[in-house]
Amino acid sequence: MDSHPEKEQYDAHVGRIARGATISFFGQGMGRFFNYATQIALAWMYGPAQFGSYALGITLVQMANVLAQLGIDNGVVRYVAHYRAQKDVSRIRGTILLALCIPLTVSLVLTCLIFLGAALLADDVFNSPSLATMFRLFSLSLPALTVMNMALYATQGFQNMRYTAYVSQILQPLTNLGFIVIFYLVGVNILGAVGAYIVSMLGGSILALHYLKQVFPKLVDRESPARFETRALLNASWPLTVFSFTQRANSWTAVLVLGVFTTTSSVGIFNAAARTATLSSLILFAFNGIFSPIISNLYGKGLSDALGRLYRNVSRWVFTGAFAVFLITVLLCKDVLAIFGPEFVAGWTVLIILAGGELFNSAVGPTQRVLSMTRHQKVLMVATAGSAVMAVVACLALVPTYGALGAAAATAAATVLANVVTVLFVRRLLGVWPFSYEHAKPLLAGLLTAAAVYLGKLALPLSSPVLAVVIFTPVFLIMFVTLLFAFGLGPSDRQLLAPFGAAIRRATRLHA
Repeated sequence: MDSHPEKEQYDAHVGRIARGATISFFGQGMGRFFNYATQIALAWMYGPAQFGSYALGITLVQMANVLAQLGIDNGVVRYVAHYRAQKDVSRIRGTILLALCIPLTVSLVLTCLIFLGAALLADDVFNSPSLATMFRLFSLSLPALTVMNMALYATQGFQNMRYTAYVSQILQPLTNLGFIVIFYLVGVNILGAVGAYIVSMLGGSILALHYLKQVFPKLVDRESPARFETRALLNASWPLTVFSFTQRANSWTAVLVLGVFTTTSSVGIFNAAARTATLSSLILFAFNGIFSPIISNLYGKGLSDALGRLYRNVSRWVFTGAFAVFLITVLLCKDVLAIFGPEFVAGWTVLIILAGGELFNSAVGPTQRVLSMTRHQKVLMVATAGSAVMAVVACLALVPTYGALGAAAATAAATVLANVVTVLFVRRLLGVWPFSYEHAKPLLAGLLTAAAVYLGKLALPLSSPVLAVVIFTPVFLIMFVTLLFAFGLGPSDRQLLAPFGAAIRRATRLHA
């Protein structure tokens, strides 16, 4: 990194990460807000039992969606970025067409299987015949969900996070929430919420295809030849099917096993805690999307030093944000769950355990993306598959006795295992490490802030959970950020924050 051209190139990558992460952060933030508001609304409207039934249905369709994508979601990002660097338009077009058509076909097959097998699942597996209609309706959303995701992943291959933010993180969740409220007000039961999900997915898929056409107009140009590297795409992608499925299998396993051995009320309480715990992963996802094609680009050019340095910096930035969210979650766990309803407060220990697992997942940064984008996807597959097997075994062992608490412990332990293994493999295969002494600054700032806010809560007890969250969350964030600045920022940190500062200055000028 001593030469001037290399430094300029590194700074350009930091700037690109900053811009992409900023767009993704605000988009993901809006998406998480709308999704979280949707969960709270469903819990308020229908209570833990029906909320748990909804959680089982959406878990089933999400599992089917990952299977339908065949890992091509990661493959299309990698190969579009790769062929774009080579200016190979025909291969770009062929890759995107494959990424749309193959998963759509698989999703249609899975939709038929779920629709026809819904009664068997509801009666024989979950011992709840009323779930059959829920499963059938949710299955109808699968093709639209798959098309939307694949089109948006294709836009990410052009290092463009804007449309993913627009569609999947703002417009689709907002549409879903809006229709849920409308159907509830006209007296439709919980199945109205499923209908809202279907409508929002149809709209999202149409918008995603529209934006993909804007990013790559030659997609629909029949005079532009398409070169299909089907074998290369599938060979690179199929191990990521196992990875993508097993990466999410920990939380899915917990929900499904709870549905088998306990009540839908327990599933609802666990789901509320799990949705809250995953809020800390917002930072990781914000960086993952834009960092993935950069990883592929740097690795392809043999720039291992720049890749290692960016990897450490991105990991620290992710940890900083996730640690703040984790501490807020722990400090306000009962208050947050009380917003869902008084019945949900019982899940506060579940929330803390799950939040701890999510923190560890974020603490290692984009480690899994580093493996997948540097042609080590089979290693990633083995690591995540081992974690998923552990989650299943642990859930089956713990849930019958300990219920939601056992499911939380199994989920967190499996998450930690997967991340320990992947970090060690990244170190061994690439010689890079996500941690540095700079991690001490956010760690110390967070602990000091948490102690101060905890004492503040003792000195100023509030009876309203909403008021506690509204008051203490901004207090924590202001103190935390102040301490970070007091401890000092590095050049890359200042460059990362530049887009945020520019956005604030633009907003200030607009309101002046």
